[in-house]
Amino acid sequence: MGQDVVLPCHLSPHRDARSLEIRWIRDHISETVHHYRNGEDLYGEQMGAYVGRTVLVRDGLSNGSLNLRIMGLRPSDDGQYFCTVKNADAYDEATVDLEVSATGADPHLSLGGYEAGGVRVLCRSAGWYPLPQLLWRDARGQHLPSVSQTHSQDQEGFFEIEGAVIVTGSVEGPLTCVVRSSRLQQEQESSLHIAAPFFHNAQPWMVALALVLMLLAVSIGLGVYLFRKQAAQSRELGKKDAELVQQAAEIAWRRCVLPHNRVKVTLDPHTAHPMLVVSQDNQSVRQEKQEQQVSDTPERFDYWYCVLGREEFREGRHCWLVEVEGEQLKYSRWAVGVARASVKRKGYFKRNPEEGIWAVQYYEGQLESLTSPRTSLSLSPVPTRIWVCLDCTQQQVSFINADNGVQIFTFTEASFNCMSIRPWFSLDTLGIQLCLRDSTPKTPSPAPRGSCPSPDTPQTPLLGPAGAAQE
Repeated sequence: MGQDVVLPCHLSPHRDARSLEIRWIRDHISETVHHYRNGEDLYGEQMGAYVGRTVLVRDGLSNGSLNLRIMGLRPSDDGQYFCTVKNADAYDEATVDLEVSATGADPHLSLGGYEAGGVRVLCRSAGWYPLPQLLWRDARGQHLPSVSQTHSQDQEGFFEIEGAVIVTGSVEGPLTCVVRSSRLQQEQESSLHIAAPFFHNAQPWMVALALVLMLLAVSIGLGVYLFRKQAAQSRELGKKDAELVQQAAEIAWRRCVLPHNRVKVTLDPHTAHPMLVVSQDNQSVRQEKQEQQVSDTPERFDYWYCVLGREEFREGRHCWLVEVEGEQLKYSRWAVGVARASVKRKGYFKRNPEEGIWAVQYYEGQLESLTSPRTSLSLSPVPTRIWVCLDCTQQQVSFINADNGVQIFTFTEASFNCMSIRPWFSLDTLGIQLCLRDSTPKTPSPAPRGSCPSPDTPQTPLLGPAGAAQE
């Protein structure tokens, strides 16, 4: 505890990693431990607990080493870490388990008074991590049962444990309290000898009364236990199922969002329908009651209440966050997605992939994909914060619930035909607005224009197996 540790991670086969994006995270995507990209350490998303305590070991980057040094180990550092790496075409991750341990102080023994025909003895020890075991032994080495045991954790994460035992006159010789760390296989112990005069005031009838009360409590408790056992098992199974669902959603979130460049998208007011008004910072759009006095240019939509984003993409992976705001969300109609830069602007046309639009729409209380025919998406509640993820390499468009990481829908084998793709938005309700959220402090630049990669381009494995770190 308090020392430095290096978490191991490396590329397999070995290659120069200095131009890659490397991110060490904890259990969730938002828990960034260290972030490195294009030769720079980025601290905008770093967790507060790791500020000033992490260093990416640069000496081995040219040989594919992604090792991370954590300085001044704390109990809160214990657990699982994910080493993630990506470039323009591939993404991979490996796990490293860090076990942090600390041995506490010698146990402190004290007398707690007469109880149940004997003397109550207390044992307390602090400064342990993880939570240790507390055991009692008599002079012959036989274990004695504890009558109570509690523990607490201080602000730094260290555990204090306290236990009690009732000692009667039949216990001869010294009484020993042992506090043991199962992780370190180390223990601390202290002993106490109670003289015979201490037991004179422990009346035998108190022992008999305690036994009667104990038997009565056991009888009542057994009935309650049998009644509640089935319900407890059902709750435990439900809890485990919920944890598995949450874990699967988190993995899907990392696999879908992390490999993409999170770009800052802006709206193009020159494409907005006259009934739509784009904010001055080009980050939100709303509908008005009357058409705006704007020029009727070839770029502007005149039938569907739509607007495009300024950015155009032809290669790489990109994602952006859209949030729906307003008081009448239940009765609103809106859609988000992508469209070909050459999508029709004038007159009626079907909004589907055949016309160059890949999107999901909320209409009459139901979320649906704008496929042909449309696909109803049963989600409750309907998400109002959605990641739009565009993968030009695989020709896919995915939509992710930003609140829980659950995948909403994915268009596979989208026919981009090597054309430029732009963000696309539609809004047909007063009192509602679509807002673009900047999800990252430092936004990567959009991918450069070029030829459209083949959809069969494989994702090359980047990471070799990582070991476990222990301190």
